[in-house]
Amino acid sequence: MFSNNHGACIKKSTNKKPLVNYNSDSESTSGLNKDYKRQNIKQTMQHREKEMMLLFGQKHNLKKMFHFCVPMGKSDPVPHEWFSSYQTLKKFYRPLYKNKVRVFFNLGTYVENHMIVEFFPFEDMLEERKKGWQDFVEFLFHRQNFINDLSKNNSSLISGTMYAEGWRKAQVPNQIVGRYINQHKLNQQMTIKGFSQDGEEEGFMKMGNFLSTVFQEVASGAYYSCKSYLKEQSIPSLSKMNFNQKENYCPDDFSSAITYTINDFCNKAHVDNDTDNWTLIGFIPIKKDGDLAIEDFDVEGGKFVIRDLKVFIDLPKVKGITLVVLCN
Repeated sequence: MFSNNHGACIKKSTNKKPLVNYNSDSESTSGLNKDYKRQNIKQTMQHREKEMMLLFGQKHNLKKMFHFCVPMGKSDPVPHEWFSSYQTLKKFYRPLYKNKVRVFFNLGTYVENHMIVEFFPFEDMLEERKKGWQDFVEFLFHRQNFINDLSKNNSSLISGTMYAEGWRKAQVPNQIVGRYINQHKLNQQMTIKGFSQDGEEEGFMKMGNFLSTVFQEVASGAYYSCKSYLKEQSIPSLSKMNFNQKENYCPDDFSSAITYTINDFCNKAHVDNDTDNWTLIGFIPIKKDGDLAIEDFDVEGGKFVIRDLKVFIDLPKVKGITLVVLCN
C-alpha cells in the first residue's frame, strides 16, 4: 500500500442502499410546492456539478462509474470490535471490488464527495502500464537502502513495516524542512560502484510522472488541487532531492512525500491532521521478491474498512491495482 500522505481511521453504519448509476430524479422533494421543487433540484444539480468539477475536472463522465450515497445512521454498530469481523462487514458495510465507484454524502441540497475508488484488473491492463507499476515498486524497494523503517519508532504500530520518501517538517534545530534519509545508509551506498546521485533523482522524477498520470486518470480535479496547493504553499516536491526555491518543481509534481507499507502493516486508530484536500492511496499486490502478483494471488483477510463511509475494499477479490482518492 502507498499514499501521497497519511490516511485517517474511520467508522461504521446500519442501513444499506443499492449501488446505483447517477439519476437526478432520485431526489426526494415530496410535500413541497412546484416552484420550490424546481429550485431545490436546480440547486442540488448545480452543487453536484461543482463537486464533480472539483473531483474529476472538466472531462468527467458520470455514466462510466457507480455512485454510492452513504446511508445515515448509527456510526459504529459494533464499537467494541477493534478489527471489524466478517459478520459485521457482511451486515453493515458495502463491499467494493470492481469498476469505478464514487462514494458521497447527500445532505439535502448539499452533496459532499468523500472518496473515489477505481480498480484496474491485470487481465485488462496494457503491458506498458504493468511495466510502469513494476518499475514503481522496484524503485521503492531500491530506496529502502537509503531510508529508515519508520515503524520502529511508531507507537501506534500493531504489525508490518512502513517507509517514507520525500520532505517533512524538520526535526533538526534551526531548519524548516528536511528529507527522509539515513545518512549512514547513504554513505554506504555512495561507496558502491555505479552509484549516481543524478540517477536517484531521475528515478524520483520518473516515479512522480507515473503517479501523476494514474492520479489524473482517476480524478483529475483532485490532482490539480494537490498540484496547486504544493506550489501555493511553497512546499518542496517529492521529485527534487535538494530544496531550491527557483527550480523546485517539475511540471507534474503534486506531492512532497509518499509513504508505503508492506508485511501486513496495521496501525492503532489515530487521526492525522493533513492540510491539503486530497490523498491518493494505492494497493499493489506483490510477491515477496517485489514482482507484481499477476498470477496465484492469494490474500487472507484483506478487508480495508472505511468506517465513516460504510464501505470496505475487498482486496482478495481484486486481481490488479486499486487506487483510492480520499477527501481529507
